[in-house]
Amino acid sequence: MLESGSIPEVKKFLKLRVPSNKSITKAIGIVEIKNLIQNKLSKEQVIEKISIKTRQYAKRQVTWARGNMKDWKKIKPKDLNNLLKKI
Repeated sequence: MLESGSIPEVKKFLKLRVPSNKSITKAIGIVEIKNLIQNKLSKEQVIEKISIKTRQYAKRQVTWARGNMKDWKKIKPKDLNNLLKKI
């Protein structure tokens, strides 16, 4: 992520001066990369914090899905191609 251009992207985003109460400012990596740009965190610390937040977000998604997708039909990976051919 850091090597794919996220640092210049965050710099451009910060120039937009989006109010901090907007949900886009809570996107994973924005605050961490901002702190990297301001030399408040090292690259290693940023990678660790983004990794932790990403895992936490994935866990919340799994928990939500477990409670809200009980009645959805589950497709086994081996049956996916057959289903896609029908669509």
